Amino acid sequence: PTITLSTGRIIPTRWVGEQHVREDLGFIPSFTDWVKAIRPEPWMGRTEKIEALVDPQRTPPVVEVR
Repeated sequence: PTITLSTGRIIPTRWVGEQHVREDLGFIPSFTDWVKAIRPEPWMGRTEKIEALVDPQRTPPVVEVR
């Protein structure tokens, strides 16, 4: 994605984001920096299967209980 200025100059939104982070933090954190700063919460580990939402043709197998 890009932003077009009134002058016609096209600027990538990623560049805008990176500049904002550099102004706030003084550097662009690496993935490792980011992961070290995350404090896990219980809700972060809960997931739902989304296959049927993403691909309606793909349905989970039918399991018979006897």
